[in-house]
Amino acid sequence: MQSRSYNPEIPLNGEEVYPLGGAETIMRIPDHLLKSVGFVSRYDPVEGGGAKIEFGGTAFIVGVRVDEHVGLAHLVTAKHVAEAIEPGEAVIAMNAKDGEPLFLRTGDTPWFYHPTEKDSVDVAVIPFGSGRWLDYDITWIPEDIFATEKRISQFDIGLGDEIVVIGLFTRFFGASHLIPIVRTGNIAMMPKDKLPTRSFGRMEAYLAEGRSIGGLSGSPVFVRNTMNLPVKTPSGIDKMSGLGSLHLLGLMHGHWDVPASFSSMEQAEAVNMGVSIVTPARKILEVLYHPELVAMRKEHYEKQTESTLPTTDSAIKPFTKEEFEAALNKASRKIPKQD
Repeated sequence: MQSRSYNPEIPLNGEEVYPLGGAETIMRIPDHLLKSVGFVSRYDPVEGGGAKIEFGGTAFIVGVRVDEHVGLAHLVTAKHVAEAIEPGEAVIAMNAKDGEPLFLRTGDTPWFYHPTEKDSVDVAVIPFGSGRWLDYDITWIPEDIFATEKRISQFDIGLGDEIVVIGLFTRFFGASHLIPIVRTGNIAMMPKDKLPTRSFGRMEAYLAEGRSIGGLSGSPVFVRNTMNLPVKTPSGIDKMSGLGSLHLLGLMHGHWDVPASFSSMEQAEAVNMGVSIVTPARKILEVLYHPELVAMRKEHYEKQTESTLPTTDSAIKPFTKEEFEAALNKASRKIPKQD
C-alpha cells in the first residue's frame, strides 16, 4: 500500500462543532455550510506556465473520526467526475482566509471508489493532505450528520422534506472569490429497489424534486427534517410543523431528461425533467470506510500519536503563487459574457 499523508487532525465533536440547527438558521442556509465545497477541474498545463482551468464538478470536505474528539479530512465527489479527469491530475479550488482562491493539485494520489460496488456507486474519495491547511477558509461535514438508516428513522426523514444542494454553477462561479450556488427542492422518492441509470446500471438512489445541472455533479445534498411542535390553541393542544436540523442526505449524481418520444419537439430529449438523482449518504460512508482508507488513517494516527509534529508533506500539493495567478487569469478569461 502506497503511503500518503493527511492534513493535521481536525476537531470532531459531532454537532457541537458543526451546529446546523437552531432557530437562527431555520429559514436560510447557514453561511458556514457554503465553505464545505470546492470546484473540480482537470490540471492542464499550458505553455508559458500555469494551467487551463475548466471547472466541471463539485467536491466537498468530510471529516472521518479517528478517535472520540478528532478526525481526518477527505474530499468527496462523484465517481463520474473523477473518472472524467483520470488518468490526469485533478485540481480542487477553494477559498483562502485572505479571500483569494487556492488551487489544490491531487498529484499522483488516486481516487478511492466503492470497495465492492465500484460500477454502481457514484462516489469518489481522496485524502485531504495539504501543508497549507490553515490557509483555507473551509469547514468540514462530520460523518455524525450523515443520513444513515438509523438517523433517517430517528428524525423521521421522508418524502416532502426540504433539500439543499450546494455546488458549482458553471455559468458564473466568481473570479477573485469562488461563489457556490444554492438550489433547493424536496425529497420525491426513497425507493427500496435500485433505480436504472445510464452509466451506473441499477444503483441505490433517492429522487429529489429539483433541477440538477452539470456543475452540481458531486455536490453535497442536505435535507431538513420536519419538526412537529406542540402549540396551545383555544380548543386545546395542536401541532405546528417547522424545519429541523440539516443532515447530509447524499451527493448529487445527475438528473433524468424527458425522452424524445414524450414530445413532438425535436429538442425534448434535452429537457430536464426536474427530477434529480441523489446517491445516499450511507454509500459515501462505505467508500470512506474502504479498507485501504481505514488502514491509512490508522497508520497516520499512530504516527501522529508518537510525535506532536503535524504531517505536512503530501502527494497533494498546492499551486505556487505564479501558477495560481496564471491559472486564475486563464479561468477569468473563460467567464462568459452576461446577456
